[in-house]
Amino acid sequence: MVSSATLHTAMAEIVVGSMVLATLCAVGCLASKIIPPSDFNSESLFITMDRASLAGSFLALLFIPIAIMTGNLAAEGHAESALLYNKFVYSGLALGFWSAFVIGRYRMGPGLWDVRKLAILQSATAVLAFLMTTMASSIGGKLARGESLFDVLPFWLPSDSAAILPLWASTALLVIGAVSTIVVFRLTLPRIQTID
Repeated sequence: MVSSATLHTAMAEIVVGSMVLATLCAVGCLASKIIPPSDFNSESLFITMDRASLAGSFLALLFIPIAIMTGNLAAEGHAESALLYNKFVYSGLALGFWSAFVIGRYRMGPGLWDVRKLAILQSATAVLAFLMTTMASSIGGKLARGESLFDVLPFWLPSDSAAILPLWASTALLVIGAVSTIVVFRLTLPRIQTID
């Protein structure tokens, strides 16, 4: 039988690996539209990076919930830890940013890279999503091994404390989030046209 910590490590590695691929390719897509075409910067390279960024982010979206669930099982001794709460927050933010990346690219098509502002937004979304994932991974390292990737920095982001909201506030935020999602999907997304 595989332990939950080992299973979580495997799922987290899949998520981080696919997100590194997606982020590098998204930034590469932006760079390929800024840099003049050459033997190195060709249309076929751009198409490959665009597809790789979409595939990597989609794979990450599939495995983030599994990584969150296995991480919850692996952190049994830290059930009341502020680090664990913050890890869930960063994991949720990563899930949201990656969802925005995939939905934006899927709805607008590869032509979004030809519109400078959209290309910058898409690349920034990938970078922020990767940053959230890195924060969640670093907190996981603190929980499991007492060290993290960010220990080499001269500062530590405040993740040792967490504000726990009362049930009514959490419920209100959940309702606001659900209503916002419905409004976006019903009013905004049908108007988005694929960019050729």
